[in-house]
Amino acid sequence: QRAREDTRIWAALALPGEKKMGVEDPREMERLADELPLEQAASRWIVSDDPNEHLERIRPYVELGFTHLVFHAPGPDQMRFLKLYGEQILPRLRDRWG
Repeated sequence: QRAREDTRIWAALALPGEKKMGVEDPREMERLADELPLEQAASRWIVSDDPNEHLERIRPYVELGFTHLVFHAPGPDQMRFLKLYGEQILPRLRDRWG
């Protein structure tokens, strides 16, 4: 649940284009983002403690030919995220796709 809550700060990314069109005031954008249900705000992120789910969500990008992927967490503890991703996800990505 905490991981989902951490996505709230980036909720504007989950706003549909038509909701953002014409919005120039960042306070208005923030207000619109705050109205989103948490599930919609989290939809732009891989929020799971299952490494296989991460791989499955990343797979379409690899299959499309992406060779450089950037990972970060929406929460405040980037070092913890990078350590866990480096230990649990990246080795599996390399094993599966090189």
